[in-house]
Amino acid sequence: MIFWLQLFRLIVLGWAIFCAVILVGLGAHALSAADTLGLPTFAWSGLAVATAVLSIITLPVMLVVDLLRAEAFTSMIVVELAWLSFLGVLFLATGGAAAERAADFWVSCSVWSPAAARNLCSETSAAAAFGFLGWLSLWAYTITLLILLIIHANRGHYVWKTSVKKANFEAGLPPSMNPPSQTAYGSEAKPHDAAAFNPGQVPYAYPPAATTPPTPTAFGQRVDASVIPSTHPQV
Repeated sequence: MIFWLQLFRLIVLGWAIFCAVILVGLGAHALSAADTLGLPTFAWSGLAVATAVLSIITLPVMLVVDLLRAEAFTSMIVVELAWLSFLGVLFLATGGAAAERAADFWVSCSVWSPAAARNLCSETSAAAAFGFLGWLSLWAYTITLLILLIIHANRGHYVWKTSVKKANFEAGLPPSMNPPSQTAYGSEAKPHDAAAFNPGQVPYAYPPAATTPPTPTAFGQRVDASVIPSTHPQV
């Protein structure tokens, strides 16, 4: 597997979990503050809590299960692509709802009163920011992974049902891109040397088997010995 892709995956999932923790705090506090102030519930706050809870529950499980058992159903690339894309949509919806709500504020948050209202105003802008950041990171990873899958599928290498850790993205190259096999001394392997690396390959026989040369004639064609006239006189 490609090392940078595995590292990219860990960073993205870790960042998504961090954004989810921030969103669950912002959303829960916004719900509580709106109830205390007697304000209508902000739509983004409930969506932020739902998105964050799903992310906090599933993303760490995906990381741990993939670490312990890469053949698990949750580690399959097709499952990971579908679920992370869905979470990305939820993060996008959370950021969009919060940004739309923040755009409706006619005055700066600093002039809101009381302090709980000022905090609620600031938290709306923060929720929009972390919602978009979570969406960008998840979709950056899923789009990168999808591009790699399509490239290697065109080369005849299908890894949709394997995990990212087990997928061999170096395989499936066209024959023109495969380097010649090398021996232990760095030279190109000969047929009998390559047989040591490929047990299924039959090496050339050496020395070659002895063959009986054909009997030459005057015209370059082989003549059966039975039809050659004898040089001894007949008695």
